[in-house]
Amino acid sequence: MFRRLPQPPVNPAARDPEHPDFWPGFLTAVIGLVLVFCGARHLTGVETVDGSTAWETQLIKAYSSGGLKFPDLVPAPPPPPKPGDLAAAAALERWAKQSASAEPPTWKVRVDTEAKTPCPT
Repeated sequence: MFRRLPQPPVNPAARDPEHPDFWPGFLTAVIGLVLVFCGARHLTGVETVDGSTAWETQLIKAYSSGGLKFPDLVPAPPPPPKPGDLAAAAALERWAKQSASAEPPTWKVRVDTEAKTPCPT
């Protein structure tokens, strides 16, 4: 059924040395470590309580442990009065002054990296 075929003679000196190469694997490992380190330590635009910028891992930890701090927002001015009578004109002027002096709310979130309260879920 099977027949053995004759093989050519082997010359060990002319054969390609089959030793593994060190440098391609080493460089691939170094590049992988750098990418993992940079990916895990990605900076966000969120400010920490101490004034620096939060890393992505710090933001995730703060989210899960109650470390997100929201500022107290100033309430928006009341809606304009309804026109119709003489008192409405004075109220409209008062409302215009309040609206002009009102500041837009700031939606700045800060991260407390030292928070330890566990997530309730």
